[in-house]
Amino acid sequence: MNRMPALFTALLLALAAPGAVAQPEDALRKLIETKMPGEKVREIRKTPLPGIYEVAFGNRLFYTDEGLNYLIVGNIIEASTNRNLTDQRLRQLTAIDVKQLPVDLAIKSVKGDGRRTLYVFSDPLCPFCSQLEQELQKVSNVTVYTFLTPVEQMRPGSRNRALEIWCSTDRVRAWDEWMLKQVIPRSKPTCRNSLDQVVKLSDKLGFQVTPTLVFADGAVLSGMVPAAQIEKFMNAVTPVPAAASGTPKK
Repeated sequence: MNRMPALFTALLLALAAPGAVAQPEDALRKLIETKMPGEKVREIRKTPLPGIYEVAFGNRLFYTDEGLNYLIVGNIIEASTNRNLTDQRLRQLTAIDVKQLPVDLAIKSVKGDGRRTLYVFSDPLCPFCSQLEQELQKVSNVTVYTFLTPVEQMRPGSRNRALEIWCSTDRVRAWDEWMLKQVIPRSKPTCRNSLDQVVKLSDKLGFQVTPTLVFADGAVLSGMVPAAQIEKFMNAVTPVPAAASGTPKK
């Protein structure tokens, strides 16, 4: 026998009882926990749509009414501004603290006046990473911190190539020449390095693909991103300092 209607009715009666002070968000959270056991609700918020709430599970979103009668999966677009409110909210949910990023373990490249900041986790043998580098050639006035993140299990040889780049006298040039022109670095991959530390950091932050881009406000985008979208994201944030230090390991 389906007990959900009975549970739903009991919850409504409890909320209607004299002296009940629970807010709609609190009642909805309890209802979700009852109907969806095992799912941990991160946050519930009102949306601009009357009677519709946003429910966040980890980095996922869905929308529902107060009674959990309807589940809505998709984007909410603000017609007057054409803003994707769902995408904007997901950016907030996936954002990280950029102060966690040890920039001294990255390859620093300054384009133009370097006033904006971008962090990129990239694999030297990743084709989408190469495409991203082509797109970044169209972006100026930015300081790019590239964290070498070889995924050896998927692309054998990526770790060795990353080491050759990191061990080069001019890392920026070695990186650009390899990613843009496929010029193999001449250095020996035997220097002190921090590749393992960077890979562990990437895993800790939950990055699952390369390339992964992090913007000054901590917003995260995964995959090959066109230059126009990169510009849009960078122009939408106020750069914040992020210079956490780390010590390279052997």
